[in-house]
Amino acid sequence: MHAASAFHRFRYWLHERPFLADCLLAVVLGVIYTGFFAATAQLAPDYALEWPQSLLILAPFSVIALRRRSLWAGVVLGLVIMGVAVFWEPAQVMGADSGIGFFVLTYTAAAWRPVKTALLASAAIWVPVAGVIYAGVGAELDHITATILVMVNLVMAATVFWIGWVVRNRREKVEELSDRARFAEERQEALAAQAVADEQRRIARELHDVVAHHISVIGVMSEGAKRVLRTDPDAAEEALTTVNQTARTALREMRDILTVLRNGHEESDRAELEPQPTVDSLRALVAQTKEAGLPVRYTVRGEEYPLPTGVSLAVYRIAQEALTNTIKHAGPHARAGVVVDYGDQEFRISVGDSGTGAPTASGFSGGHGLIGMRERATLYGGTLEVGPRPGGGYLVEAHFPKNAHLQGVTT
Repeated sequence: MHAASAFHRFRYWLHERPFLADCLLAVVLGVIYTGFFAATAQLAPDYALEWPQSLLILAPFSVIALRRRSLWAGVVLGLVIMGVAVFWEPAQVMGADSGIGFFVLTYTAAAWRPVKTALLASAAIWVPVAGVIYAGVGAELDHITATILVMVNLVMAATVFWIGWVVRNRREKVEELSDRARFAEERQEALAAQAVADEQRRIARELHDVVAHHISVIGVMSEGAKRVLRTDPDAAEEALTTVNQTARTALREMRDILTVLRNGHEESDRAELEPQPTVDSLRALVAQTKEAGLPVRYTVRGEEYPLPTGVSLAVYRIAQEALTNTIKHAGPHARAGVVVDYGDQEFRISVGDSGTGAPTASGFSGGHGLIGMRERATLYGGTLEVGPRPGGGYLVEAHFPKNAHLQGVTT
């Protein structure tokens, strides 16, 4: 295990230093080839070389060190070495050894350079080689032998070129897959961040709805208790009891929402959280609003049918926000009405009042209240209409298609 780890570290170290790795490759191949020549000399004394000629064996391997740093310099150096071997008799031993360096250069051109450049470099190598071989016809080679030797070299060069081309395509494919994987990972992270942002906005809407409604009720009831504290202690006590219950409810809902925010969905699913309010909770909301001093009439039209959980919660929050703004802005003598209409084609929730306050200036001026209600309605394919009523007061009306659960994502 330790040896494997050391090898991987050494391989990575060489990968970061390509020129040094190519120099090491040239030395290793040169030493192996020299050892082969030495072994051949032991078996066939006629092939034994003098000491200066033995050093010349290593010269053709020098082009390997330039294969990635400067391919064309390696090609030119290899051709120079081959030319010297042809015209300088002591260096003729280099002629046979130049092929190894040329094959390495051919592979490198196919593996690391564009196809046109690789073909041009290969032609620059092997056309002169073929010329040199044919130049020896009549001296040491006959025409048929020279042709066979040229064909063998070209076939081997084509094979090496094909191997380099395959390696290049494989590397590019791996890089493409890596880019796709990186893009997919970045996209997944972006989607996760978007989901977190969407959840934060949902929680912000929940906190706004909970705090705005309950604090409004607490403010109204505490003010009433203060006014009747000395003249009607029983009424004051009842109002303070409502304040206490409302405050506890608000704290409990805020705690549940913050538990979701703190622990995430997986842990919150295991938490003992109370169910989210639904359309069925509107009666309790209306009763609580009445206790706060606002007369509210609750009406249900049509034959009731179940709504998706997200739509039901959105309906409740829209009604809660509308009643909260009525308490704040409709004035002391206002009355309100909540109409729930189970239509054949759509579900409708209407909250209107007869107040004379100024909700447009504060409660519905494009703040979080109106934005939150509109987002809730739009999320499930619904629409929201808000504005002053023709006969006075204010009206909030949301419409949801009967198949609203197909339009959005359940909250």
